[in-house]
Amino acid sequence: MSTWFIIIGVIAALLLLCFLLAVANYSGERFMQKYEEMNNIEAKTKLTSIDFVDFVVRRFIKTPIEIVQISAVAGDAYSKRKLFLSTDTIYKPSLASFTIIAHELGHALQDVSGNKLKKLNRLRRLGKFLGCLMMPSLLSGLILLFFGGTLFIVGCSLLAFGVFIFILALIVKMMTISIEKDASKNAMTFLKEVFEEEDLKRCKRFLNDARLTYWAEFLKIILFWTGVSKRGKLFN
Repeated sequence: MSTWFIIIGVIAALLLLCFLLAVANYSGERFMQKYEEMNNIEAKTKLTSIDFVDFVVRRFIKTPIEIVQISAVAGDAYSKRKLFLSTDTIYKPSLASFTIIAHELGHALQDVSGNKLKKLNRLRRLGKFLGCLMMPSLLSGLILLFFGGTLFIVGCSLLAFGVFIFILALIVKMMTISIEKDASKNAMTFLKEVFEEEDLKRCKRFLNDARLTYWAEFLKIILFWTGVSKRGKLFN
């Protein structure tokens, strides 16, 4: 009986690993597919994308936000009172455009109402500075473990420092996921002002697909040892 439990446990673990690897490796492609689908569905509203930005800013954010046009497809972002929107997002009145704008304005609301984004950005800057030291610390620490005395202690310290950087990267990823979830919650609040239930459901699914890409980045760091997961950046 115990042998069967071991076999079932191993199979379950392998299936879970395959599922996590699939999320890590294919969430980005899935999101882009969903983006193309949503970008071909016209939004059922008389508002233009710019009108929607103005409406949300006046109704919820109440602080001027500058719109900056960029060329990168799906490269939309928010930073320091600036809303970076692709040409497609600005001029194509699709569900994708409105959902993306709502999400980035969700970050704008976070920015003006608290310090979540500021804390995350500070940790990211610290992480990018320390990130290049992780592998040298781990490798040097492993080598020094083979020597006795003081060098052994130094090796343990370097290993601990490398592990600390790795844990910091995981913390940053989890904070990012939490902040993205909160921004999506804000986005749904904005979208409820202009869309009916059917389109709201589509927007919510699209936001969930987008958030899955951040889980994928988290899993890439965790599963790098498998050799079959795409390499993820520690502090992007």
